Amino acid sequence: MIKLDSTAVVSYPTTSKWADYYGRFRGSLVNSLNGRYCVEDREDAVEEAFHKLMHKKDMTAYGEKLPQTEADWYWNLHWQARSFLSHLKSRSDLHAKYVETMSKELEDAFIPGLQGIALDSKTRDEALFQALEIFKAEQDISRRDLNVFVLRERLQMPSKEIAVRYNLTVENVDVIKHRIGKLLRKYGPDCYSRALRRAA
Repeated sequence: MIKLDSTAVVSYPTTSKWADYYGRFRGSLVNSLNGRYCVEDREDAVEEAFHKLMHKKDMTAYGEKLPQTEADWYWNLHWQARSFLSHLKSRSDLHAKYVETMSKELEDAFIPGLQGIALDSKTRDEALFQALEIFKAEQDISRRDLNVFVLRERLQMPSKEIAVRYNLTVENVDVIKHRIGKLLRKYGPDCYSRALRRAA
């Protein structure tokens, strides 16, 4: 178990603070979850917990229960991940949630300009989901590499922290970031176009 500060009051996390928490808390959070779930399920639950707290909740959503300390934020993430696991119906549900989260993170890479702007949000989201699935399959992108890209490119987590997290070298992290970024720019919009045609 990591050491957590339960006395010093902290401000509402910025993107860089979330990246710091992710680097420091992720492994401990994964290990703190029920061992009857496989490691991959627990890792996905922690990823979803971070995504929800970072992107789907703001200060007002907490009301009087806004976490005040580093320890408060840790346990908030823990209970969010635990809740996610308790509602897990199947491995396919978890995979679908992961792809949904990642496709949202990479939305601007798949949708150039105003393409698909006239679509209703449900159709647009489904097309994004399918576009990421197509992209991953055709370009042989692993979940690890996709996570590395999002952490480095979108969350601006330092390469060194990501390297430690995934047992990589800093050079590996930078190569993965460059490779996936290049592939997304080249193939992402086409994957989305094809996904839209399927959804139509």
